[in-house]
Amino acid sequence: MISIIIPVLNEEKVLTEQKEYFETLSAHAQLIFVDVGSDDQTSVLAAQWGELLTAPKGRASQMNRGVDAAKGRILLFLHADTRIQPEALQMVEDSIFKNVCDGGCFTQVIERQGWIYRWIAFTGSCRARWTKIFYGDQGIFIRRDKFLESGGFPEVALCEDILFTRNIRKKVKLTVLKDPVFCSSRRWDRQGLLKTFFINLRINRCILFNQDFDRLAKLYRDIR
Repeated sequence: MISIIIPVLNEEKVLTEQKEYFETLSAHAQLIFVDVGSDDQTSVLAAQWGELLTAPKGRASQMNRGVDAAKGRILLFLHADTRIQPEALQMVEDSIFKNVCDGGCFTQVIERQGWIYRWIAFTGSCRARWTKIFYGDQGIFIRRDKFLESGGFPEVALCEDILFTRNIRKKVKLTVLKDPVFCSSRRWDRQGLLKTFFINLRINRCILFNQDFDRLAKLYRDIR
């Protein structure tokens, strides 16, 4: 069984648009939504498809809280605006239970036309395969016991996904599945391609030189 943990904050629009998707997904896995005080209909919608929990603000604390309610031997962390095909869950189970890997992510596809978005997704997947460091919108999955052994996501203001996978990559076997994860382009649309590019450069610099992520978090308009 796979437990899918989805951190949410004011995601009424996304949940409404993807209603059929979440209904289908809930038939194949345990869905756990973790809210941090939405002031729209997010909690009402999410409760239709899975368990609804609350947590202190911060995507890391949301995902760690979700693990507490997880019943599956495999954990999958998805952003509300990312989608996988239900059949990809079987590939995750096969990969883990056949000892191909202990965890990993999917091959990213950005849901926006244009060569620049294809290039962003392609280079992101190449980086993931080469470094074994994953971003949250690539759909991170891992065996539950390995997650607990790692101590979970570090509760920082930003880049908990990067820090988590950087910490575990030499301790567990990770892979990038060919199955796609469909990612919304809203982050690039909201911030602009150029600004997002330079923010990503600064993120990598913070990782390389062990700099303060809290200061970098101020560059983001929406820190979960």
